[in-house]
Amino acid sequence: MKDLYYKIPFDYKKLSNGNDAAKVTIEESLAQFISVIISTIFGEYKYDDGFGTVIWETDFNLLANPNKLKDMIRESVHEKVNQYEKRLKVTEVTLGVNENTLSYETNIRVKKRLDIIVYGVIKKTNQPYYFKSSYYLAPFSFK
Repeated sequence: MKDLYYKIPFDYKKLSNGNDAAKVTIEESLAQFISVIISTIFGEYKYDDGFGTVIWETDFNLLANPNKLKDMIRESVHEKVNQYEKRLKVTEVTLGVNENTLSYETNIRVKKRLDIIVYGVIKKTNQPYYFKSSYYLAPFSFK
């Protein structure tokens, strides 16, 4: 059981029918949990107020220096993933900030997009690991 990793979210209908939960590789499991860490606001997880990243606190901070915000977010992701994802040794986090134009039926909207890349080493296998995901700011959302 120790080396089994499950896909989230769970398919409870499948489980209630007596079928086994979908399993994933360690790389996919790491990606799932890193995404949870990144997208969690401080205080949301009631058992640990420090779980999450600073992204939510910078979401609507349009007056701050963009480079300072970028450094804050990068450092927060590096620290929190290293702290909470014990199966991974984080070696580097890179952060890109881009603008995307999103078209809706009635209007066009420009949103800032964070491209977060986490590089590390899987402790159990000593294999290199790479995670990349994108998030929109103001308001915070997934790509």
